[in-house]
Amino acid sequence: MIRLTLLGCILLISFRTLSVEVSPFIVNGSDASISNYPSFASLFYRNGGMYSTSPYCGATMINDQYVLTAAHCIYDDNNLMLYTVVAPQLEDKSYFLSNQQSRAQAFYYPDNYQDSEIELWPNDIAIIKLETPLMISDYSALLNSTINNAFSSMGTYKTIGHGYIEGNVPSGSRLLETDLNYVSTATCQAVFGSKITSSQLCFDGALDGNYKNSTCSGDSGGPVYWLHGSQYIQIGITSFGPSICGNKDINVTSVFTDVYDYRGWITRVINGLEVPKAYVTTNNGVRVLVNNDAIANVSVSPSSGDSGGSIPPFNLWLLSLIILSRYQKNWVL
Repeated sequence: MIRLTLLGCILLISFRTLSVEVSPFIVNGSDASISNYPSFASLFYRNGGMYSTSPYCGATMINDQYVLTAAHCIYDDNNLMLYTVVAPQLEDKSYFLSNQQSRAQAFYYPDNYQDSEIELWPNDIAIIKLETPLMISDYSALLNSTINNAFSSMGTYKTIGHGYIEGNVPSGSRLLETDLNYVSTATCQAVFGSKITSSQLCFDGALDGNYKNSTCSGDSGGPVYWLHGSQYIQIGITSFGPSICGNKDINVTSVFTDVYDYRGWITRVINGLEVPKAYVTTNNGVRVLVNNDAIANVSVSPSSGDSGGSIPPFNLWLLSLIILSRYQKNWVL
């Protein structure tokens, strides 16, 4: 039922604004202050005057030019990559247009990432390099570098995102947060199977009403934070979870990619030692995306430049479905 509602909502489209009011979700959320989570960022689609009014995925800023998210958010979607912009520290998504933002210039994800529900999206991590630096601090110190998948069940863990509070009930435009409870890899494997590895972090949530605290479709790429002393340290990246977000009958509500296991890869990307899987270049004044991935080695260029304006209704409908697939593809069971 949730998926049918999402599809209905996403087809409410104007000619100049790509209306994507369906994501992300934080189940049982409350208003969050960006001052507690300064590294948080949001990925939007923007092609001139056409833009998504909600983020299509969450993210976090590593520094002023590199952004951490989930690989499945951008994988095999050249059009989405070409028109991705990153907006940092967006506490209220309705202020997207007035918030600082930068276009994506290059995309990285591990060679061994598998975009597969059967395999449970192993190595689901990506980095976006921005075309121009943003006016923010270096937040690399907020990435976990001390604990390797051995967190206490008594710790404080927070996940954040924009959107719905439960089921199909919208919460408005404010950034939301919710508490999660860490569970062991063994507990997670009992729910999702043996393909869960120690490079993934699993969480349950307290029951509140008919739903447990949880992430959901569209929170993909966003963070889970661990309160270490007085700082929130990012330990994971939202990857997948049950098809019914916050399902009270399942002992794991959210699965994240473990940031700790990819520290070396993150450092190599930032130091220019990794080849991007895709990048944006300019051809006769027009931005073009070149995809280096052997599986999807094609180039995409805009048909009418970056000036915005209207496009045919069928193209908007098709693009809406493409963006919707970013929200839904990683929620299973």
